[in-house]
Amino acid sequence: MRGEAEHRVLKVDSVVAALGFVSNLGPLAEWGLELNRRSIVVDTRMRTTVDRVFAAGDVTDYPGKVRLMSVGFGEVATAVNNAAVELDPELTLFPGHSTERS
Repeated sequence: MRGEAEHRVLKVDSVVAALGFVSNLGPLAEWGLELNRRSIVVDTRMRTTVDRVFAAGDVTDYPGKVRLMSVGFGEVATAVNNAAVELDPELTLFPGHSTERS
C-alpha cells in the first residue's frame, strides 16, 4: 500500500504473546493444535492445524526449523502477513519494503 497507511481495528478471540526461554504451552495445549512434544506444528505460512490460528517463534516446529531468535522474528512477519491476507484477501502478501514508503 502506498501513501497514508490505513489503520483498522479487528476483533479477535485472543492474541497470545508467550515470551521466554522454555516453551510452555499452558492452556494452548488444549486448543486442539497438532503438537510435536512442546512445540506447535505449523506449515510454511505459519498456519497451525486449527483454522485461522497462526503461530511463530520458539513455540513452533516444522521440518528444517533453525531455533534462532532471528528466525523467530522472520516467522512473526510471515505469520502476520499470511493472517492479514486470510482475513482480507484483497491485501497483498508482501506489503513492500519500508524503504519504499514516502
